[in-house]
Amino acid sequence: MAQGNPVRKSGRQRIPNKKYSIDAFEGLDILDSDSEVGIEELQQLQDSKNDDDFSEDHVDGNEDEESLADGVSDGSAILTPEEEYEDAHSYASSNTEEHRDTSKGRKRRPRTYTSNQDASLHSRGMLENPTKPDHERSRVTFFSGPCIKDILHVARSRDQWAADPTLPCRGNMCHQVSHTDEKRQMEATVGWDWYYDQGGRESFAEKQKVRTLSLEEGVAHMPTPTHSSHSFLIGPYGRQKVFTLALSQTLGLDESWDTAYEHNVEESRSSKGRRRGWMLNVGTRVRCLEWAPNHDSDTQYLALAVAKASSPNRAASPIEAPGFTPSSPAPSSIQIWAFDVSDHSMPSTQPPELQLVLCTEWGEVTQLKWCPVPRATKNEDALGKISVGLLAGIWRDGCARVLDVQLEKGQKAGTSYVKVQSAAFSASSGLLPLADEEQDDIRPVATCLTWLSATDLAIGYSNGTLKVYNIYPRVPHSSLPNSHSDHSAELGVGSPTPAPAKYNKFPEATNLSDGGSQDPSLTSPGGYNLFDATNHANMVPWLFLQLHSTYILSLTSAYPTHPALLISSSLSGNLRLTSLHAPTTDYVLSTRSRTPPSSLAYCDSLLSVVAPDEASETLRLWALRCFYSSLACGKLKSAPGPGQGVVDVGRCHSSIAAGGVDGSVIVTNPMRKALGRKDAGWQQVVFKHEWVRRPGQGPRRGMSRITEGYQGEKVEVSVNHGATPKESGAESTVYEEETAVTALGWNPNDSGCGGWLAVGWGSGLVRIQDMAI
Repeated sequence: MAQGNPVRKSGRQRIPNKKYSIDAFEGLDILDSDSEVGIEELQQLQDSKNDDDFSEDHVDGNEDEESLADGVSDGSAILTPEEEYEDAHSYASSNTEEHRDTSKGRKRRPRTYTSNQDASLHSRGMLENPTKPDHERSRVTFFSGPCIKDILHVARSRDQWAADPTLPCRGNMCHQVSHTDEKRQMEATVGWDWYYDQGGRESFAEKQKVRTLSLEEGVAHMPTPTHSSHSFLIGPYGRQKVFTLALSQTLGLDESWDTAYEHNVEESRSSKGRRRGWMLNVGTRVRCLEWAPNHDSDTQYLALAVAKASSPNRAASPIEAPGFTPSSPAPSSIQIWAFDVSDHSMPSTQPPELQLVLCTEWGEVTQLKWCPVPRATKNEDALGKISVGLLAGIWRDGCARVLDVQLEKGQKAGTSYVKVQSAAFSASSGLLPLADEEQDDIRPVATCLTWLSATDLAIGYSNGTLKVYNIYPRVPHSSLPNSHSDHSAELGVGSPTPAPAKYNKFPEATNLSDGGSQDPSLTSPGGYNLFDATNHANMVPWLFLQLHSTYILSLTSAYPTHPALLISSSLSGNLRLTSLHAPTTDYVLSTRSRTPPSSLAYCDSLLSVVAPDEASETLRLWALRCFYSSLACGKLKSAPGPGQGVVDVGRCHSSIAAGGVDGSVIVTNPMRKALGRKDAGWQQVVFKHEWVRRPGQGPRRGMSRITEGYQGEKVEVSVNHGATPKESGAESTVYEEETAVTALGWNPNDSGCGGWLAVGWGSGLVRIQDMAI
């Protein structure tokens, strides 16, 4: 039998392995070998060395399964019971599924985060590094978060409107999926009891002093344009015709296209009806325009305000810092246009009519906002009135006011001119509620506003402060209903907190209309005013907050889904998302932009805020649940410039309309690009306006051209979350001031009019067209 090979031994000296960690308890006889308690303590010390703070199996030993299930917040990915949320659970459970790591060829499980129900802990939304949006489920949760109600909201909105690439479809129009008929009925009836049953209408009628003016007096309050008429080219490409409109004159789009096709009868018949809309000439640059909501009848109302015509002989010493300084009293006006509705469309045989002109002496109007809350009118026929709605506005004198706009029923054909001497509600700037009485008087001016409910109005000021008023103080301000309590874990939204005592110290409030004053000490513990609504004293806000460090550019609320969330932008460069339930602790700031947007719009279908980004010439979405990052959803044709880009989102669909300084208006539906994994977004230039000077025709004398018929194109923008800088920062185009889109807005009424789009340009032309297909 052969002998086996001998075992070879290493000649190296054996030494113990080197330790790279130090045991603090090595060599210390602190534990008794027979003590079970000591063994447990040693085991706990050993476990504390492991970095398992976020392990899925890491559970507090003092909690059993029942206490753990009760401790999970509504925003967690653990859902019970699963049978009730089969559709939503398919999205929420995506974060807990196993997935394979292709780089290492092994399976791993994601970490599970549980809530410790700490009332003092506040989060700014979802995780810092959310799941990459490579899957449709993760894209939905990026906008909705883990909340079941929001997941269903985004998923149902996708099913309703994702099929429309750009323009809205006439058959898919409806109210927002979260704004159910029950909620709308409750808001339209009970929400307006303060106005119809508790003296609100009578109080507003007593406080709002109006006087009828003659034609000559009314025309004196309207801005005098440099030229009495305006000429422009319009029609199909290559066969455009020149049309001239006098001041307040209208032109049907069908008429312009039929005239261009007059040489071909068959082509004219086939083209007839394809352009449902009108062109208006209001003389000078359109400041703002807004469709009146809650009108499902045969008439739609559009409120617009124009700027004062620039004179070639300007004053030698203009006002220093006009954006921060109140202007002196000057005549201004608000125009109310009426449009007839026929067979759920815009008829071409009945031109729009300028029915009412509201004349004031408070300087130029810079912003207009109708109250968006649904409203069921009562006893209007008995009073012989047609209630258009509550219209809030900001004037150059630095004050924000609310007007109760009403029309005489059976009014004769023609325009009525009404002088508004005092408003139904007025909020002057006043002095800041500073503790230091020795500081100089600082009188900020109102810059922007937004409605929070039927009685609550939020106003932003030039010094970065925010004031929220109750326009009818006899009824305590609502606690912002319809807000989801499921957001208390992530955004800290809870019950409203009363204003701190230092914010209840307001100086004397004065109404500029009659010089009256009132003792501001008569306030409720919640901070809102208890003044008698029949007097003319200026109101005291129930919430005062230093929202930004400087000038607030725009405000919007997440109504109707989350009315307690307020989004704002300022010259500091940040967007801010604030929960009004706890405004000093629950807020989120976006990444800082070089040029902050001056126009914000809330996209309820994606629970996001949309705004133009000047740095990358794109439209961007900021999701409420991931507000610190953004998603590009559209490409602008030119950089909007500081204070130039305008944007609006449809209330009955998810299409976004935006305009810039080049005069073009684009329409896009962000649903596909935002939620689809491989779907490309689409956008379309619906029409473009150009203005050129006419030499030898006097100062600022020019002519416009409107082109249309552009093809849809894919949205070629980055899909990364976060702003993308321009590839070439040196490229820039300067356009004439009259070319730019200065105002636009979708019709909010779901009566076949939700696709109506109104656009105003710097030249004084206004186009109203039914964009639904």
